Amino acid sequence: MTLVVSETVSSFKCTKVSFTTFYFFIFRGREIFYFKHFFRKKRLISNFFIILNASVIYRKEMYDMANSNRKKARKLQEAKQTKKAESAKKAKFVKQAKAETEKPIKYTVTAEQLDDGTFKFQCGRNTFNITKQKNKALEPYGKCIHNYGVLLELIPGDKQAAINQQIGNARVVHNDYLSKRIDYYNENKKTLTVTQYKKEYLPALKEEKEYLKDTDKFVYENACHNVDDAYNRFFKGLSGFPKYASRTKPNGNSYTTNFTNNNIELKMIDGIPYVKLPKIGNVRFILPRGKTLIDIQPQEVSIKGATVSREPDGSYRISLRMESVIDKPVFPTVINAREIVSVDLGLKEFGVFGNLEESVPVPNPRWIQVHAKRLRRFQQSLSRKQYDQNTHRGSKNWEKARAKVAKEQRKTADQRRDFHHKLSRAIADNYVAFICEDLAVKNMMQNRHLSKSIASVGWSQFLTMVQYKMERAGKYFRKISRWYPSSQTCGCCGYKNTDVKDLGVRKWICPKCGTWHDRDVNAQQNIYKLGAKMLQDEGIQIAGLPVTNKHSN
Repeated sequence: MTLVVSETVSSFKCTKVSFTTFYFFIFRGREIFYFKHFFRKKRLISNFFIILNASVIYRKEMYDMANSNRKKARKLQEAKQTKKAESAKKAKFVKQAKAETEKPIKYTVTAEQLDDGTFKFQCGRNTFNITKQKNKALEPYGKCIHNYGVLLELIPGDKQAAINQQIGNARVVHNDYLSKRIDYYNENKKTLTVTQYKKEYLPALKEEKEYLKDTDKFVYENACHNVDDAYNRFFKGLSGFPKYASRTKPNGNSYTTNFTNNNIELKMIDGIPYVKLPKIGNVRFILPRGKTLIDIQPQEVSIKGATVSREPDGSYRISLRMESVIDKPVFPTVINAREIVSVDLGLKEFGVFGNLEESVPVPNPRWIQVHAKRLRRFQQSLSRKQYDQNTHRGSKNWEKARAKVAKEQRKTADQRRDFHHKLSRAIADNYVAFICEDLAVKNMMQNRHLSKSIASVGWSQFLTMVQYKMERAGKYFRKISRWYPSSQTCGCCGYKNTDVKDLGVRKWICPKCGTWHDRDVNAQQNIYKLGAKMLQDEGIQIAGLPVTNKHSN
């Protein structure tokens, strides 16, 4: 009987069948080389060593092959990176040449100030980057465009079915355009643009599915533009390939429409606040505590669009895109040292805020731990409910349990966002400059012991809020390099102590000057010094700043 092995050991022969069986496995990737051999009892040991020797030879060959493959892969990777750099350089030159030879704008935006102080804009048909053109038209007046959003809680009532229909129709068009775009590229090696899809494919889809005719046209336009934006992000390397919208995912549970001819309007009916939506009508919403309609939409503020979303817990929200004309922010050239605040963000404390004179730790609320007990109980209850993995549908009790879990998670997110808004607003109102570290949060999330705590604290969300609030008020927001060893550097003599890399070391004494340091306070002061140096390099004068040491450069 012949031994069934790879080509390397195919020369070995088996003896006559006996009652002893030997199995030998060698793994290479997903292939399994299976040895099955019947030995005589007397020759068991000798045959075992023969096959073991053959396996060693085979493994050596596989190791050499793997090394050669690694070298080839490395060369291919280097060639790919070189080609990518060359293409990026070429694209840069093409972009510059295109900008130089760009066609002039046929129509421009003009601004006219009315008697009540508001502005009226005249826009042409072929305008692009409308916000940029409006800002240019407002330069003689010393004004600029202020875009922001307002999030409101809806009470749909009898309008819930109509809202769900709008959401479903937007999802259908989103998926159809994505499918058509993929097929069109595979057939023609060209991109199916949004305009082309609206002319050639969307009318036929509406004839096929008549329920699509009951939706505002802007809903379909925005759904297609979302797919187009997803493609642009994919080609820039900012995200993965565009995905189909699903009713179980956030991208399939919302729709966006635009304002035109007063189709979106906030109003009061019998003392109850309502929002008017196209194709739906008046939908009741909840006014924020202590707010009125005038506070939400002042006279000089106009609505540009609305996004209605269905949350995982079953509630409905509307996000209104607002636009107003404000005074152009003027950044000061002389600031006081006490008007600058720096922060060292952390987990034990949310952050240590302060300057060179004082440092104030802000406790970390740890909202996830606050809701952990209730959330664990709801998740355990959800796991015991019936759920079909094939159809991705659960029982009615499963839906109720899922809504409880989603509601608890939403409460956690809302409390975190509220904390970030209040803290960022206090910073933007009381300081002229804010300095922080450029944290690599994505890389820090790779630590499986700290990933949950890092995700729950929400550093990126907080810094984003601080940035736009500071810049809108004409104040400075600066980030220092993430590679600056703020925690390891002595704030007095500049000695770099590598022994304090361990996060468990919270307090240490400088071996050079003998200064006692609190880890977070020392890092906050070092960030302050480096940030003040950055502002001075930009030509900003800082009054009352002590002479910095050489290590702060």
